[in-house]
Amino acid sequence: MARAIQTRWKINGTLKAETPIYIGGMGGNADTDLALAVNGCGNYYIPGTSLAGALRGWMSKPFREAELKEPNHSINHLWGFQDANSNGHASFIVIEDAEIKGSSNIEIREGVGIDRHTGAAADKAKYSRAILPKGVTFPLSITLDCQQDQTPDELWKLLLFLEDGKIRIGGAKTRGLGKVKLEDVKIEKHILNTASGLFDSLLKQNLQQDWQKIKAALGQYYSPAELTLTIAWQPKDPVMVKTEGDGIAIDILPLVSQVDTDVKFVIPGSSIKGVLRTHAERIVRTVIGIDITPDREGKPKFNEQIKLYKANKPIELVDAIFGSAEKSKDNNSEGKIGALYIDDCHAAIPMTVENWSAVENASSMMVNNFRPLVEAAIDRSEDPYKVLQPAMHVAVDRWTGGAAEGMLYSVLEPIGVSWETIGLYLDLDRLQKYDSNLIKPAIALLLLVLRDFANRKIPIGYGTNRGMGTVEVTEITMNCSPINELAGIETKTEISSDLSSLGDLLTPLTEAWQNWITQHQEAA
Repeated sequence: MARAIQTRWKINGTLKAETPIYIGGMGGNADTDLALAVNGCGNYYIPGTSLAGALRGWMSKPFREAELKEPNHSINHLWGFQDANSNGHASFIVIEDAEIKGSSNIEIREGVGIDRHTGAAADKAKYSRAILPKGVTFPLSITLDCQQDQTPDELWKLLLFLEDGKIRIGGAKTRGLGKVKLEDVKIEKHILNTASGLFDSLLKQNLQQDWQKIKAALGQYYSPAELTLTIAWQPKDPVMVKTEGDGIAIDILPLVSQVDTDVKFVIPGSSIKGVLRTHAERIVRTVIGIDITPDREGKPKFNEQIKLYKANKPIELVDAIFGSAEKSKDNNSEGKIGALYIDDCHAAIPMTVENWSAVENASSMMVNNFRPLVEAAIDRSEDPYKVLQPAMHVAVDRWTGGAAEGMLYSVLEPIGVSWETIGLYLDLDRLQKYDSNLIKPAIALLLLVLRDFANRKIPIGYGTNRGMGTVEVTEITMNCSPINELAGIETKTEISSDLSSLGDLLTPLTEAWQNWITQHQEAA
């Protein structure tokens, strides 16, 4: 039987990708392990189910899981539900599939697991992912049916968060992907329970609503608790992430990513998050005294290492911050999305696609032949790239002490490149749901990691054991929601490299960290 509907709201707008986006399709292909979703016309698109899941998940953030199981809960009433007895109803919100506008060149990002013993790439833990580049746009079309003539304030708040870029969509959201912003919002109201309203709706008259007036009437609204950190930095050595493919004359090129119509050097959020996680694990294992029992061969393989880590309770703090992969095939879920989000970090100055292609396809490394291509690829108006030319490297023969045969290679090393800031976002609401007792230890551990990063103990990118990747942090700024038992954290705006600028906050954070260590040392 059809539902009685009095009012219908139609919302249309454009979502613009602030970071690259990954929406998984069916399996992989010859080019990548994790392919993008493609619709029946062969075009890249974002399914309405993906958008609806992200929006419903965001709207559910203020509520506990037990609350969301109640059939009469407002979230279930709006988005629909089905209980164990097959009772429920369909959603009152309809979200259309969103086809990517215009032609878009996809990018391939490589990922790899890190062996906890060697610190190198783990065996059989490498994968590739296709992504849509930063700057792509796609339409957002939402229809809301109301059983009464009511104003859907919760939906308006959702649109505000989309305008602020707070809601992420797709996969790898905590590793630099999925951030979008809503633009060009248009709202129509269809009144269906009166003859005049239905007549206007049929003729498309007097339907447009003023979004600015709707926003002004909302007043205060719930904002999820979050700790935001912005790190301004500059390289002290060449800093880059290696691209998977090789150039013609140059063996190793820095990774670039498309930004609107240009390209920029990029350090993926996954790369930054990986090195910070490794250091956080090192801190936890050191203070608790965690060891991994080797297998008969003397070293457990990568998957066994992960299982052994999960057997240690203290690693749950690291998993709560950085996340953990799903390994179980039964109903006992082991997967956990991390509370920490880290965005991609781009170089400050863009290059044209054509000129960077000329660099990739340069047929000679002779300075006179190569330098004009580099200079053409770079906007040198402010001279941000002091040096950008191939550096030659060679492996040393352990027997002769000379250059090893066939081991000469070249690297295009970006030296003196200006970079944008690194953005980190710690979802305090998610930590609260995992365990409220983890909030202060998690903040303490994250600040310890950033202290070591600011003191040049954590290099990033490619070749970090070979003179590359050292950075100098020039400023760390902070913006945090109020937190119980951490009075004043919302007023702190800057963090020094020794954390002394935290002032009175150092005492409760230190106590929480030491209590957490003592508790888990006793358990061990």
